[in-house]
Amino acid sequence: MNKKAIIAKNSIMGLVSQGTNILFTFVTRSLFINYIGIELMALNSTFLSILNTLSLAELGFQSAIIFSLYKPLHDGNTEEVNSIMNILRLIYRCIGIFFIVSSFLALPLLKYIINGIEITNLIYIYFLLQSGASTCTYFLAYKRTLLYADQKEYISKTYDLIINIVFNILQCAAIIYVKNYIIYLALKIIQVYASNILVHIYCNKHYSYFCSSTIDKRKLKEIFGNVKNIFIGKIAGYIYSSTDNLVVSIFTSTIKVGFLANYTTIIVSLKSLIFSVLSPMIPIIGNYIVDEDDTEKVEESFLLYSHIRYIIAIMVVVPVSILIDEFITMWVGSDMIMNQSIIVLLLIDLYIHIVHSSTSDYINGYGMFKQARNIDILGAISNIVTSIILVQIVGISGVLTGTVISQIIFWFGRSYIVYSACFKLSRYSYIRYWLKNIIYIIVTLIIYVVCNNIVKLIVITNPLIHFIASGICCELIIMLLILFVYGRTKEQKQIFVTIKNSLGK
Repeated sequence: MNKKAIIAKNSIMGLVSQGTNILFTFVTRSLFINYIGIELMALNSTFLSILNTLSLAELGFQSAIIFSLYKPLHDGNTEEVNSIMNILRLIYRCIGIFFIVSSFLALPLLKYIINGIEITNLIYIYFLLQSGASTCTYFLAYKRTLLYADQKEYISKTYDLIINIVFNILQCAAIIYVKNYIIYLALKIIQVYASNILVHIYCNKHYSYFCSSTIDKRKLKEIFGNVKNIFIGKIAGYIYSSTDNLVVSIFTSTIKVGFLANYTTIIVSLKSLIFSVLSPMIPIIGNYIVDEDDTEKVEESFLLYSHIRYIIAIMVVVPVSILIDEFITMWVGSDMIMNQSIIVLLLIDLYIHIVHSSTSDYINGYGMFKQARNIDILGAISNIVTSIILVQIVGISGVLTGTVISQIIFWFGRSYIVYSACFKLSRYSYIRYWLKNIIYIIVTLIIYVVCNNIVKLIVITNPLIHFIASGICCELIIMLLILFVYGRTKEQKQIFVTIKNSLGK
């Protein structure tokens, strides 16, 4: 199977699987608020943030393992692949045990994190069950890493899709008819087990060379060398993605986490959807870097990949910025609408995340974990410090401002590493990259103004029809303006050729 077919297969399956998961997320959240209450929804979001803290125990082994698997999979060295997977299995079992112990040790700390909600024994049970769903992943899911590195992620996504549909229907029924959060969490645990067992069985059947063997200490030392540097990035990623809810809960109110989570659910869902489409590119990038010696060609592929991400960013961020309040009103009610500054900051974060992630993918492909370490430290410190200071001055907007500042630091620093350490190109090439991105930002703002003014002219009384018509109108305007502004650029022409060839086949 050629690379384009692999990307298409993984992307389509990832899109369908993630799209289904997102649909059920919104349905479940609506049912949660209506049948169980905003308090438990806020607790659920806070628990997930706490458990993301414990997941730092993973240290970054998965990223290091994926990087280590590229070459032996490319060369067909099954003995080395088996050795690496045995290392990952041992590590994940140790992490799983650590996760169980840490979950119990975290119980006394809940009273300091949860604010405005009475702590009862039932809340401790909720937390342990939520922890159980996260813990069981480490005992079976390590083989997913192999499917991902071997560009066969569509297999695991297919199993996830089937299991998600079945268990999400059961969870929705539990919320409506039983109104019991414990049953909901128990179904979540069974769902994780069922999905991972299917992946486990598939890998045992199709990777017959798997067998238990003694741990290769040389390979383990090499992987640990990468992990030391990746771990800093894991901490930075955790502070960026998971501390906002904790800071809001501690310094304002846990209930406000529930309100903010309505918006962050939309943003996180969009990030997940985009990742599911583009994640098949990451192992392709890793293998391309192994094969290609010409730095200029690798830079061309980076600029094309960045341009694709930019086009996706415009087509997502502009309509969302115009219609997000309208969606919230239809979904959970107008009383859940939050301050406009919060929405602006969330969307700036979303734009930067989509566009700048190309730099992270190439850094991982080159294995430049050590070079990225200092940038990750700086971004993480700036995020947590500014969030804690500003939350006490301007509330939730201050927390999100800290997140945006860290994103800007990550973007500048990681893009510099890509050009200086990965490509080893001149400073002029780096400046040219940033000039291109400044033009991208200006064009995005112009497109927003045009779309916003045209949508205001749409007069339809039915909220759902108005929402759909406005969204379609935004996307059509964006596509026309992209063709007008970028139609003659090198990257856009490459996209046209790829689309033409794919349609021809």
